[in-house]
Amino acid sequence: MNIHLDLPPDLEKELCNEASQLNLTLSEYILRVLTVRQVLLNPPKTGAELVAYWQNEGVINYK
Repeated sequence: MNIHLDLPPDLEKELCNEASQLNLTLSEYILRVLTVRQVLLNPPKTGAELVAYWQNEGVINYK
């Protein structure tokens, strides 16, 4: 899906700078930000939920 956004220049510059620090394109960075929003809205509440999240994201490989 393609979406066209008209970002305010200051926001575009800020997002471009953040993307550049991670060696990502602006599109890749915005996709990453949108993907993790669910975690920000509903963060892990227990240690087990945190470990499950880290496993799902590939941060740890514990079974």
